[in-house]
Amino acid sequence: MTGFGLLSFLGTLAMVVATDVNSSNTECHSPFTEVAGRCLHIEVATTGSWHNMRKLCQDLGGDLVNLSDLQFYGDLILYIKSLHLPNVHLWIGATDEATEGIWMWTDGTPVRMGTPYWANYKDNVQMPAGGENQNCAMLDINMHYYFNDYGCSSPDISPICEKYHEKL
Repeated sequence: MTGFGLLSFLGTLAMVVATDVNSSNTECHSPFTEVAGRCLHIEVATTGSWHNMRKLCQDLGGDLVNLSDLQFYGDLILYIKSLHLPNVHLWIGATDEATEGIWMWTDGTPVRMGTPYWANYKDNVQMPAGGENQNCAMLDINMHYYFNDYGCSSPDISPICEKYHEKL
């Protein structure tokens, strides 16, 4: 299957999977918005390093978003596209700073590698290939919001924050 064919297939799959991004009874308080049962805040007015944007999310009572659930990832992409945002990359809560090549979400769970998450960039492997210089993950606007590894200190990326609910 060609790269374009794969993108078309995955785009169609995302449309089928993400039928209603605001269908739950989750209550989110400002600045968070309910998306597929989770409370999110996309802060496009503020950009900064991965660590600074993670701190911003934590100050709001959450963290950078975890996209380990494929259904939610598809719903999020549809939501982002519905906002008609300016051309922005978006930090997510994945990094391999602790151990090069071992990608983890901020909650300590492993990040799934390859299709359907990672962008098909340069060498067509759909895997992070930035080595020690690119240890933080973002949704890459130039790659249709697939994951891409990037330098954590890049100051020009906005965060997607997720508010976590208290466990009863």
